[in-house]
Amino acid sequence: MVRFLKLYEKIGIFILIILGGVFLAFATPNFFKADTIFSIITQGTYGGIVAFGMVLAITSGGFDLSVDAVVALTSVMLAVTIPGLGVPSAIIVSILISCLVGFLNGVLITKFGVNPLITTLSMATIIRGVAFLITQGRQIPISQSGFMNIGTGKLWLIPYPIIIMAVLFIIFYLLLYQTSLGRYISAVGSNEGAAFISGLNVTFIKIMVYVLVAFTASIVGIIRTSQALIGIPSMAPGFTLTVLTITILGGTSLSGGKGNLIGAVFAGIFISMIYYGLNLLGVEYFYQMLAIGLVLIFALFIDGLRIRYLEVAKVKGIKV
Repeated sequence: MVRFLKLYEKIGIFILIILGGVFLAFATPNFFKADTIFSIITQGTYGGIVAFGMVLAITSGGFDLSVDAVVALTSVMLAVTIPGLGVPSAIIVSILISCLVGFLNGVLITKFGVNPLITTLSMATIIRGVAFLITQGRQIPISQSGFMNIGTGKLWLIPYPIIIMAVLFIIFYLLLYQTSLGRYISAVGSNEGAAFISGLNVTFIKIMVYVLVAFTASIVGIIRTSQALIGIPSMAPGFTLTVLTITILGGTSLSGGKGNLIGAVFAGIFISMIYYGLNLLGVEYFYQMLAIGLVLIFALFIDGLRIRYLEVAKVKGIKV
């Protein structure tokens, strides 16, 4: 069983993608066309990008339930600030405001000792409410059509969202696996007490993690708003569930201490394949959310098995 779980941890998501690809190949003759594949990958970038931040959060021993609200707040701030500041400045302001949300999450969790679940869930409610207050519950059109190029443009036939995800993947990969901050994040998630005793600035590390989660959510907010050209205070309902599913399905364990960014990329594509397949079959959105919930339960089940059997193996002195 231990060998199976270790093997699943390495290649499980690839097997799921292959199975999903076989199903879609039979379900639609257009599946292997470049436009279809790019469309699925582009759809997968939304959850994949935020999953990069969520991987850091879970690796550090926490998690963030406010990402969907940050996406909505970013969308609203863009719509409000673009007319007066222009697109580049509005993007910078929106990202900074979103990062401030992450900073507040980190401060409440580290300085005041509030549980991450309560903190981020409460923050999600607050900032979603702020988004509705700013817009008075209305959607705000964006007249600058050039802004749409961020979410719909292409470079060498590759959609910009895929390029953005690739760039962010490289940055987060280097951060987590090649820098001292990444090692510190893993150390805090493995044993926060030991990390503190060894002299690590646990407060700073965890605050930085939540800032980075909010940053990734703001990037997705920019992409989604660019595609719609509308500031939407209700944008991305249920998105947090999708991000958590991608993160855990990709191989990042809720026990903390070890993140899997590569798995997050492919898990994002797999979840996108599920949505594509269910849309193809004409399944309503509510049932699609049900399917994602079931996938999350499956991922949690496998993660629980992995933790349990690895602990048993260590107690018995079995090399894993």
